Amino acid sequence: MSVCEASLSNTDQVKDIISIAEADNSKWRKTSLAERNKVLHQVADNLGLDRGNLIGCMSAITGKTFGEGDVEVSEAIDFCRFYPVSMKNFTELKTINITPKGIVLVISPWNFPLAIPVGGVAAALTGGNSVILKPATTAFPIAWEFAKAFWKAGVPKDALQVVCTDGREPLNYLTANSSVKHVILTGGTDTAFRLLENNPTCPLSAETGGKNAIILTASGDRDHAIQNVVTSAFSNAGQKCSACSLLLLEKEVYNDPGFKVKLTDAVTSLRTGGVWDGGNIVGPMITSENDKLRYAIDHLEPGESWLVKPEFVDKKRFILKPCVKWGVKPDGYTFKTELFAPLLSVVCIDDLEDGIRRVNASEYGLTSGLQSLDEAEQLKWKNNIEAGNLYINRGITGAIVNRQPFGGMKRSAFGGGIKAGGRNYVSCFVNISDNSKIITTGKEKNQYKTFSSLLNVHEKAHFQTAIDSYIKNWKNEFSQERDIQHLMGEQNTFRYRPLKNMALRIQNSDNLCDIFMILVASNIVKTPITISINNDDSKLEVLKKAIQKECTVSIQTENDFLNDMEKYERIRTCTGQLSDEFYLKAAKEGKYIVSFKPLIEGRIELLHYVKEQSIAFEYHRYGSITQIPEENKTDTLN
Repeated sequence: MSVCEASLSNTDQVKDIISIAEADNSKWRKTSLAERNKVLHQVADNLGLDRGNLIGCMSAITGKTFGEGDVEVSEAIDFCRFYPVSMKNFTELKTINITPKGIVLVISPWNFPLAIPVGGVAAALTGGNSVILKPATTAFPIAWEFAKAFWKAGVPKDALQVVCTDGREPLNYLTANSSVKHVILTGGTDTAFRLLENNPTCPLSAETGGKNAIILTASGDRDHAIQNVVTSAFSNAGQKCSACSLLLLEKEVYNDPGFKVKLTDAVTSLRTGGVWDGGNIVGPMITSENDKLRYAIDHLEPGESWLVKPEFVDKKRFILKPCVKWGVKPDGYTFKTELFAPLLSVVCIDDLEDGIRRVNASEYGLTSGLQSLDEAEQLKWKNNIEAGNLYINRGITGAIVNRQPFGGMKRSAFGGGIKAGGRNYVSCFVNISDNSKIITTGKEKNQYKTFSSLLNVHEKAHFQTAIDSYIKNWKNEFSQERDIQHLMGEQNTFRYRPLKNMALRIQNSDNLCDIFMILVASNIVKTPITISINNDDSKLEVLKKAIQKECTVSIQTENDFLNDMEKYERIRTCTGQLSDEFYLKAAKEGKYIVSFKPLIEGRIELLHYVKEQSIAFEYHRYGSITQIPEENKTDTLN
């Protein structure tokens, strides 16, 4: 049965779409934040009024169950209300100027066909940008439905255009076009690399793949853990990028026959079938052409067995009952491969330390969970696991806007490491510069005096003002782990983590003041930084004399540096005037280049030297408060 018809755009039509966005005849980019705030709150109201229709559309087009669709509408509403409010915190900073970037391209997936694209569109529109939305082809009708809520609220049709391209050629033209100033992607890791290589100079904010694990130790509540694992693994037919696809069991639990029986009962009790039966918990997958899934089902590697065998409900193999593969090894296909299906892999580990090592060995770092009542284990896991969203004694899916800002690490995220639904996300989609009217009044202090002594009077005041701001913002913002909403029974904290390392590549045109500001910023947030500089750069000898312990210096040509680029988590420059080879190499390695001139305002500048992390800790058991989080457990960085 045909649900709808849609027209696909060829290259000429894509050119027209870009021209319309460039022209901005509606003057959306000239609107004030207050105007955009009013419009986006009306969008939220419109989405709420159209909730039933949107849920039905998701069910018909992408096989969302009613419960999953309902939650997604609520998340979309939250995005529209939260982003303009969070932008206000930045516009109130007196030291900076904020302007729209221009055209922002939003490329969204099929597994969250409403919430994720609405979030990207709302964030870009909040900054005053023109938006081109390119949804997954499968989910195109849903995008058209929710776009009506934006247009009806007052977003001009030239400020939000929806396009579905007819094949690869028009899509490549769109993503490579120089008029596109930022791309927001939620999709596969391979897609992120293709976008970077297709347009290396265009900033990319991407949420990508995940191979997410829950660790259950012998100190965990096993019954509660099973409940959380089943929900995390099989909701939305296991097609969430945050889904639990790996369950790592400490030996004692792995060898417990009672645990296997209870897990089997929980998994087989999940009603599976079509979405139009409201009693079904697990619905259809988006496709029956999943080669990776078929391989995982058809091949049992040495030591593997089926605790719950895979069984398709329908002849076309769209609906797979939840299944559990037992005895999966860390070097096995199912352990390493993202399957996007209701298949859970169970792994035996020696202890928590072994589990952390196994999880961190993955190239992904999206979500991760721990089931343990041992406070020492909780703290050890929290401070050593490499993932963007951490969950203790609860499920690892269902992140809520502001409460659990969402975004990963390693190959699960591309860009500046700033989380969707978080306090800083909107700052990615605007141009930010120093306010030329700001009066620099910083007074010279002993700290970093060696640097300031090498600057002229004007630069010295600028530098000292920056230091004051960096120290203040480090103390008040970046060194703190804060409980976001102070809920009873669940602590949700947000914190910044230093990067493992970063590099500052110096160009001949860079000035000392900018270089020193970057070194101070990285030093304050405790991110190790390496200066890479040509041997013939006139600043080399001055830097050698000025630098104490703030960084290391590597004397190398640009080509030598590019060969070393993979060693660094992030690259910093003082300017965007870089060679094509520089950008191409960064794209190939998936590295984010911070090419903005360093700002005086520490609230913005320090974002470039850290990554964000969210931790959700459910400290009640079956509704009874059994553990009160202590303030020192928020692990404030000093």
